[in-house]
Amino acid sequence: MTVTAEVERALGPGVEFERDPRLGLVGRRVRRVAPWPGFDRAALLDTDDGHGRRLPILVAVPASTFTGARLSVELAGGWRERGRTVLLGRLEGTAVPPPDLARIAADVAPEATWLDPGEAGREARAAGRRYRERRAHARIMDGRAWQPAGALPPELARFATPHSAAEYRLTKLPPRFLRGLEGLLDDDERVLYWIERPVVADLGVVRRLRGDVDRRAALLALTDRQVLWLIDHARPDRYLSDWGVDVELIPVERVRGANIGLRGEEVCVTLTTQAGERVYRLPAELEAEARVMRDLLAAFTPAAARDLPLRRYTVAPIPFEAEPAERFAQASEARRAYESAAAMGEVVAALYSPARPGQRRPASLLLRPSELELVGGGAPRTGSRGRSPRAETVVPLGAVVSIRLTLSPMVGEISIDPGIRMAYPAPISDHATAFVRLARKVLANTG
Repeated sequence: MTVTAEVERALGPGVEFERDPRLGLVGRRVRRVAPWPGFDRAALLDTDDGHGRRLPILVAVPASTFTGARLSVELAGGWRERGRTVLLGRLEGTAVPPPDLARIAADVAPEATWLDPGEAGREARAAGRRYRERRAHARIMDGRAWQPAGALPPELARFATPHSAAEYRLTKLPPRFLRGLEGLLDDDERVLYWIERPVVADLGVVRRLRGDVDRRAALLALTDRQVLWLIDHARPDRYLSDWGVDVELIPVERVRGANIGLRGEEVCVTLTTQAGERVYRLPAELEAEARVMRDLLAAFTPAAARDLPLRRYTVAPIPFEAEPAERFAQASEARRAYESAAAMGEVVAALYSPARPGQRRPASLLLRPSELELVGGGAPRTGSRGRSPRAETVVPLGAVVSIRLTLSPMVGEISIDPGIRMAYPAPISDHATAFVRLARKVLANTG
């Protein structure tokens, strides 16, 4: 079977090409790599590996190509391990590579199942079907269900598409808040209501220096699946650039009560969960909006929804990927950490934070069916309850109040209340948001 692949990373020596808007592809410098096993890493066009990404393939080539090159590849086999599939192919005129050498270059575990060319072809066709199904679903749903199409005013658009007033108003939000929502909302999730807290610009010098008022802009949003609190990562006037947002989320399935109350110049929205409370502060003039939010939240509490069926999310484990750690030349360390954790019990998802300046030891945040586990890093050791002798912190899902995430172009951090906190490099923030999205589903299923 012959397929078309696009090179994602050229592994051998060659010329580095850059795309010039006027000249097209232009070679700027020489790429020197030694030793080179004779492969480039690519991905099949128009495929879906089951997690929204293209199906990876290792291609044997006589000379290393460049990122973005399109290759016509003959399938020679592949591997399957823990729900992850990597195919192996070659260009016409290139010898079929030895499977053992290719397995090392593909960073596949020795116990991975070998796929013959026929099985590899079936995997490629199945990935193509998944991609077409996803595209068809996107056309029906107009992309993401919570994003209205077009630029019609709500007064006209509401007659053509089924969106809430809050969804039509999303375009009025600052880009940093929209980026946070895009990373944490499912495609078929719906936005029910949101309240924006504007930045406090007019404040007396004494109160500003004393720091008793949080001047940062914030957004309290409610969807049909979660409550999100997005707040500016940096305080006003501290930086000229956009430093992103800090996000806190609570699945609506864990909300036991919602109340509001006035405290001085603020109205506080208090959410009660089985593990604790969270308080979100808004200006007192937004009290009417806070009451609307409280009434909507009350519909998700057990007292109001006792006669409704309990929603259960489908949880598909995220297979191990070496690519994030490979950017920091720690792919083998990440694989060993994952395999060691998997030997202790089922791992639904893992987030690896490599060792780097400021963090001497690598760290792994593990999501298991009933608990979260932090291994490594610089966290102080607490009771691990015998789960893993290397674990610094183990938190049962029933004790989790909320999940927090920093989405910034410069820093990244994820924390689980109570007791878990792990920094990660900003370039792997897309993997962090995928981890949080899945953790939210598992957390919601625990009730």
